[in-house]
Amino acid sequence: MRNGLWAVLLNSVMGGLQAGGIPEQAVFTFDPPIADSVALNFSDSDDLLPKRGDFRIESCLLMSNPSGERWAVLTLVNQSTSQRLLDEEHIVALFADGTRRHPLNAGHTFRGGERNTLTLNFGDNPFPVVRVEVRQ
Repeated sequence: MRNGLWAVLLNSVMGGLQAGGIPEQAVFTFDPPIADSVALNFSDSDDLLPKRGDFRIESCLLMSNPSGERWAVLTLVNQSTSQRLLDEEHIVALFADGTRRHPLNAGHTFRGGERNTLTLNFGDNPFPVVRVEVRQ
């Protein structure tokens, strides 16, 4: 009887978590890193390049979910001694099919020399992000 009660309680708790929790398709996981030595030579048919700026990517962690949403956690450094405004056009993601896209949400003002981590949304795509780029 006691084991049966525990089973009912456990089942109720687990069911409650599933019903009120986050759908599995919406949960993000970090994508495996791709070695810097991998040479990718897609044709630049869309010619989408990052706008020149004073930003450098210090680190990049790519994330996705089963629904195809693509995000990146970027630590950026303003290499200028003056304040700079980062906008969407400063950053481009390269996808595994060769397409390129700006993030949907990249607006931040950096003080001179400032380092900051931003989480950027690159929208939905069936192909994973293989690289995120800035240009100096």
